[in-house]
Amino acid sequence: MPIKYHIEGRSHLNKQAFDSIGRAISQQLSLDREVSIGLSFVGSDKIKELNKTYADNNYATDVLSFYYGGEGTLGDIAICHEVAEIQAEEHHVSLESELALLLIHGTLHLLGYDHQNEAGIASMDKLQGGIMKLLNYNY
Repeated sequence: MPIKYHIEGRSHLNKQAFDSIGRAISQQLSLDREVSIGLSFVGSDKIKELNKTYADNNYATDVLSFYYGGEGTLGDIAICHEVAEIQAEEHHVSLESELALLLIHGTLHLLGYDHQNEAGIASMDKLQGGIMKLLNYNY
């Protein structure tokens, strides 16, 4: 079953890209249910505020995930477009590729994946890499 993103804000990714990313994640994880996720593209001031409020980190970050669980919306993802632009340049990838990676990363968090230890890091890296490859994005 596909992942459906409900989008707020402007992004360099188009609807087709969001749909493709949702399908690729669903396929890679063999999801058997439809998942609904809120997605907001925010500026650096807003992501810094969210990061301070919810993670006690006083800096602008690239992506944050907020898990709700239960029926309906699984959670929300906030992506900072400004931080994504900087990271795309640093990683020598397109902005579209960087945004796709951040969306995949945030979605995996909402689906229960984490990177708090070596095993989690390896698992998330492998999944992210496989999904990015499936979508033909550089990573």
